[in-house]
Amino acid sequence: MDANFLNRLVHPLRKTPLNFNQATGLLSDPATHEVFEIKNNVPVLLSKVVQEGLMTTEQHKAADSKFQYKEHYQQDAETYDYFQENENAIENTEHNRLHEYILAQIPENASWILDTGCGGGWLAKSQLGKGKNVISMDISDINPIKATQNVAYPTHFGLVADVFEMPIKEGTIDCIVASEIIEHVPDPKRFIGALYEVLKPGGKMIITTPYNEKILCSLCIHCNKLTPANAHLHSFTQESIRRFIPHGISNINTAVFNNKVLVRLGLQSMLSFLPLPVWKAIDNLANALTKKRAYRLMLVIEK
Repeated sequence: MDANFLNRLVHPLRKTPLNFNQATGLLSDPATHEVFEIKNNVPVLLSKVVQEGLMTTEQHKAADSKFQYKEHYQQDAETYDYFQENENAIENTEHNRLHEYILAQIPENASWILDTGCGGGWLAKSQLGKGKNVISMDISDINPIKATQNVAYPTHFGLVADVFEMPIKEGTIDCIVASEIIEHVPDPKRFIGALYEVLKPGGKMIITTPYNEKILCSLCIHCNKLTPANAHLHSFTQESIRRFIPHGISNINTAVFNNKVLVRLGLQSMLSFLPLPVWKAIDNLANALTKKRAYRLMLVIEK
């Protein structure tokens, strides 16, 4: 295991340094002797509990149920293949533009990048050969393991972890990307705060989420309770997302992009050859004319 990567890891709850045992291939807490597995070269730094404050949301209160989010997203990764090619050309073009917007925000001098909720590992793949260290992190073990296997290079590392129990030393990450994650989490404010702690001074956090989404619910055939589509728990606008910024964080910018009209008319696909700056100008004009009928919202926080 790479020493620079291991030296950034801490106990998910105690935030104390961990020891790596070369003979056993395990990480351990020297104070409590608690042991953590390394699975296919990917550390699994999850505690076995879900904190009480994270077990409910407005939707769960309405349904009188508990949100076992660790279990839910581990099963989610078993059910859905995040590495499968999407055959919908229009969706692919929209996602590609989303990725372009994110990549344009990553500082050139960012040495350590954390991809929170890494999914299929597209971000790590985009950084190949650029001399950057990428940590593909997910709460399931399937996605980081497959991501590091599919995008195998010496500075790509996998990590199984929970943002709410972040096992990374404070102030050790240059850039954090959390794309299409915050709408799923039980507490967006704590989510942003936990990520902010591991940023270096001068570091940048890039968060994207659906913009002003109308979350549709359906009646679950198993429990007969209303279930939000795509497990989305929150909908954000440029104004509302600011309410989840923890006190003391002030260097904030937001943007709305990927206009729905251009996407649905197929114009985004037809103009996919355009470089991002040209596309941005067209997209911004369309958003101004359609009163921000857009798919995506970006929040950028600098420390």
